[in-house]
Amino acid sequence: MPIKDLLSKKRKAIVNKSFELTIATYPEESQSFLKDSSRQFTNPIGYNLYQSIEQIVEKIINEEPIESFLPPLEEIIKIRAVQDFTPSQAVGFIFLIKKAFQDELEKEIEPFQILDFLSRIDSLSLIAFDIFMKYREKIYDLKSKELIDRTWWILKKWNIVSEIPDKTVQTK
Repeated sequence: MPIKDLLSKKRKAIVNKSFELTIATYPEESQSFLKDSSRQFTNPIGYNLYQSIEQIVEKIINEEPIESFLPPLEEIIKIRAVQDFTPSQAVGFIFLIKKAFQDELEKEIEPFQILDFLSRIDSLSLIAFDIFMKYREKIYDLKSKELIDRTWWILKKWNIVSEIPDKTVQTK
């Protein structure tokens, strides 16, 4: 049986295992809440993680081009970039997806065939890292602008600085 057909049959199991492994990277007190992925409005993080993982797994099975992975990867990375994850922890979910694929495939396919198929997933981790850095830069940018605005507001409030009226010099 070709790998693609086998994976299509095991798609749901791979998605569920990937989701469970990803949720396990969160603190224990958050895990039980995040596991309920069916409620978009009461648990948006769990819901978005599950939906994005499902899209990534589907794209891997269908051997879609790397560019098509950007939206679901961005969705997960946006969530993990604002949380207290190190860069390696934030993008580590890619390797958990890979592990879920490997666990399901190794039962029925030769190891050398599995390695060839799973090597595509490794490139996703590099893309995920680039996305993570983009969002972390945005966060630090926002924090620095907020600090500047607060400082300026305090200085103005205490009359330490004042704005200089804009006087344009006219030349003859």
